Amino acid sequence: MKKTMLTTFLLTGCLLLTGCGSGEPADFATGDGGTAEGQDGTEQKDGDVLKYRIVDGAESGNLVLAGEGWGSVYTLSLGDDSKYKICLDGEEADKAMLEDGMMVEIVNAYIMETFPGQLGGELTIYAYSQGTEQNPGSEYYDLCGLYLQVLNDLWERDKGLNNNIKYVSVDLSQAPGELTNGEKSAVAWIFGCQHQVESLTMTQEELAEAGYLTELDLSSKNKLYQWEDGVLFQIKSAEWADGGIYSLPTIKFDANKWRGPKGACFFNDCIAVWPEMGTWSDYEIGGEAIS
Repeated sequence: MKKTMLTTFLLTGCLLLTGCGSGEPADFATGDGGTAEGQDGTEQKDGDVLKYRIVDGAESGNLVLAGEGWGSVYTLSLGDDSKYKICLDGEEADKAMLEDGMMVEIVNAYIMETFPGQLGGELTIYAYSQGTEQNPGSEYYDLCGLYLQVLNDLWERDKGLNNNIKYVSVDLSQAPGELTNGEKSAVAWIFGCQHQVESLTMTQEELAEAGYLTELDLSSKNKLYQWEDGVLFQIKSAEWADGGIYSLPTIKFDANKWRGPKGACFFNDCIAVWPEMGTWSDYEIGGEAIS
């Protein structure tokens, strides 16, 4: 597997709110946000609808969106002077009504062939309030935001592990919450951008197979590795707790960052409780360890 450099991007563009008509798009064409035709830099056909989750950026208007498949990551800048339209529950709305974690439907988007893909054109964003059929606001709502918080908390622990690195790999393959592969890709990409390093989504085994890791003590039967120029971040499910604290859904997970046998940091027995009809906003760490 060949190492690939992170494509950087500059978000541009603006937003001019105009009438949204009666609301929902007439013809709901299928689209998984990652494989729909027209994502080679051509405009979507009239009526085509692409479904994404807002992973980050709702507060600033610089949206990072995720579809279903690996690498299905897109950006959309909502400025103050553009031709975008936003409808919330069928009514004209301001961009301030958008939320991280919200599912949206985007019609007639022009998608530039970059990574992440950049959305543009005279598109319309259809969003729905929590509690509606299209956005039930389940216990998974904005789980990406919680995981980004955990990753950044880990980054701040034992900061010497972060010195002189070029890569981070974010392994969410065993994280609770059933994130789509697109959401996992988006979380990794955002985290890498935040710390100005290239992001990957590989497990430790995949990193070793791809040649990123250095094998230590070749005479040993048990292979030990070290990452000379990167750090692996992992979030793994510890246990699902039905009902949870105060009868609200609860997830339990472990998280760690690893650079080698003598360079690792662990968050053990973490607990996050979902506030009803809200977002995952905080978590508790049961114990910490370093090696």
